[in-house]
Amino acid sequence: MEALAIIPFLFMIILYLGVLGFSIWFAVSLIKAQRERNMVLKEISNKLDFYNYGKKEE
Repeated sequence: MEALAIIPFLFMIILYLGVLGFSIWFAVSLIKAQRERNMVLKEISNKLDFYNYGKKEE
């Protein structure tokens, strides 16, 4: 019977590790998506700057 008493503790440890792993994965994927979005926005900004500087000022 004493051997069965450890099963809930193992289940809790596995559950906590799963939640921790999911949180880390989510944070890393969110940061990666934000980096990609910033790169695209920077390219657009550079193209707009080139377009504005290419025009003659009035």
